[in-house]
Amino acid sequence: MALAKGLRPMQVGAVILAVRILSVFVVQTWYVPDEYWQTLEVAHKYAFGYGALTWEWQKGIRSYLYPSVIALLYSVLKFTGLDYPNVVIILPRILQAIISSIADYRFYKWTGGRKWALFLILTSWFWFYTASRTLLQTLETAFVAIALSVFPFKTGKLGYYEKESSTWLWLACISVFVRPTSAPLWIVLGIYNLVTTNQGRMELFLKTYLPIALTSGVLLVSLDSYLYGRLIITPWEFFKFNVLSGVASFYGEHPWHWYISQGLPAILGINVLPVVWALYKIISRPSENKIGLLLIIAAGLHVLLHSFIPHKEFRFVLPLLPILLYLAQDVIVPWSRKAKKWQLYGVTLLMLVGNLLPSLYFGVIHQAGTLAVMPVLRESLTENRSAVLFMMPCHSTPLYSHLHRNVSTRTLDCSPPPEGRTCESDAFFMNPNRWWSVEYAHKQTPSHIVLYDVLRGRVDSLLQGYDLIQRINHTQFPQGEVGEKVLLYKKRTQKIQADEIIY
Repeated sequence: MALAKGLRPMQVGAVILAVRILSVFVVQTWYVPDEYWQTLEVAHKYAFGYGALTWEWQKGIRSYLYPSVIALLYSVLKFTGLDYPNVVIILPRILQAIISSIADYRFYKWTGGRKWALFLILTSWFWFYTASRTLLQTLETAFVAIALSVFPFKTGKLGYYEKESSTWLWLACISVFVRPTSAPLWIVLGIYNLVTTNQGRMELFLKTYLPIALTSGVLLVSLDSYLYGRLIITPWEFFKFNVLSGVASFYGEHPWHWYISQGLPAILGINVLPVVWALYKIISRPSENKIGLLLIIAAGLHVLLHSFIPHKEFRFVLPLLPILLYLAQDVIVPWSRKAKKWQLYGVTLLMLVGNLLPSLYFGVIHQAGTLAVMPVLRESLTENRSAVLFMMPCHSTPLYSHLHRNVSTRTLDCSPPPEGRTCESDAFFMNPNRWWSVEYAHKQTPSHIVLYDVLRGRVDSLLQGYDLIQRINHTQFPQGEVGEKVLLYKKRTQKIQADEIIY
């Protein structure tokens, strides 16, 4: 725990930034499609003029805020002639790593510069795994951490702010546009702020809340409306499709308790132990830590409302990580002052190893194939003469953001189909040969095919005339249509007979 001892702010910032930049180069695995298809692919289409947009962008349930920032970055690369594929791939991740570093530093400052806080945020396995990914939840989490560090808490160990800062409110409004699911957290904290404010509640609401909400809302609605080409309020469209229409359940359903029984324990890893300890101490003696109790209520409402949405994912509770790690360090610090040296070193080593192992496995090994195949595919393509078919569950790989080649591509579609119909992806896997015969009845077959090994035995007849040029390890836990390896096939070049050569 000597990491933060004696370090100045610049040194702490440098250490944080070094860890986050390190994650850019260490974490080279696939996590979820949204990392690419809801940010990078959108930005690539608008910056370079070619790309793909998923159904969410046709329905208008995503804000262009984050893709616009990445598109600006891409445009600079295009203008300067530096848009080499590797640069196009890595620069957005470096940008997100910098944003996450700022959030980590603000988290450290929020806790009063405690070294345990720095240790927890730097070693958290799931944050290391996601902090440099271009996920909307990663950006949302960064906004949450920064906003909490300037939130006007009134009592407890965070101190008393005589002059309230409104910075948190700007960040809260932006985070709701990035991901409307963060709204429950800010509702609780907003009510608390209005109840405990130094100034009149109505005055605060009319002179601060309302102008900031309207200004940020108008700016973000204007941005989205301009890029969509029509008046649109993306948080409302998101709520309408995912909650009112229940579209989210199309992508899988989980029991109501999933976030408590699986989601939060998984993202916390070994840190679940101090978090549970903190929850027990605060709930059993709420009067001793009112700020901790407030944070528990805010996080609890966030989890509760998310529990009513059938489709659940680990990343959806990522924005709660700064809150949970704050609670964890708040109980570890007093314990560490009384602990013996061997206990202190033992716990530190246990937590370090407990986070390091999943960080390396999930960041380096698990689901690496669908990223590793992209540069191999790119090098094998011939401009304007190639057509790539991804015979995989939809959005299993990035696309133009990693190919950065204007070639024809075909991916399976998994947009929510009309009631009573099957989406294309499901129809394909029920009978891939029939799908192929319809798809390529009147057009040339693809020059390249990417698929998982689990499918190969069912499409052997389709692969005649193709050569296997790459077999890449993907996962040790194949499931469903996701296989252990990713296979890349290239159409065999027909040899021209001597008498067919024209001189």
